Amino acid sequence: MILKKRLVLIGCCLAFVMLLLLTYSFYKEKRMYEQYLTSNIRQDIVDLKSAIINNDVIFNRILENDKIINETVEDGEQARQLHYNLRAMSQIIDKYSLMNLSFSQESSWLVKPAPLFINDLGLENIWPRTLHRMHMTFDPVDHTNRTVSAELKARIQEYQQLNQRWLNIVGDFESTVIEEKDWPRILNDMEQATRAYFKEKKVDFVEDDIWRDALNPRYN
Repeated sequence: MILKKRLVLIGCCLAFVMLLLLTYSFYKEKRMYEQYLTSNIRQDIVDLKSAIINNDVIFNRILENDKIINETVEDGEQARQLHYNLRAMSQIIDKYSLMNLSFSQESSWLVKPAPLFINDLGLENIWPRTLHRMHMTFDPVDHTNRTVSAELKARIQEYQQLNQRWLNIVGDFESTVIEEKDWPRILNDMEQATRAYFKEKKVDFVEDDIWRDALNPRYN
């Protein structure tokens, strides 16, 4: 009789603990979905598309004129605009990478984990590091017009080609609309397009002169 009571008591305790864990799981899940839904995905989509489209225009103008215009005129301050756009893109990716990492760490025990923003997230991802090297090329910015050297032109041509692949994914504002539900796929496509670019070009992202020198002062 005593043994039976103990077993019942132990069973009740285990059930209570499981109920607490389940309740906490639902609480964590709710918090994650709130974070997911309030992450301002819609504005990030617009900002990312705008930056890529604007970069395409600026890269084309620089290559056409063999000059970087940094005067305060209608189409000027090209280095400053590129630096700002590329850094903004990096910040957007960092935001979702950190959120994705948080979701991944919690997914093993949550009842219904929030969806990942980038599948197979890891330190080997190339896209974030590519953006960092690109924006370093145009940092620090100034108000001096610069003639594009042969080395810099080759570098910007690489940037333009890669940016074109990103542009093909996000499309323009008139013909392509990205829904919030498509956001994880878009981020994955960006990463895969970046990897494919370097593979097709047979470029070692770490050792290639153009991409390594991107971390050096921008116009050297």
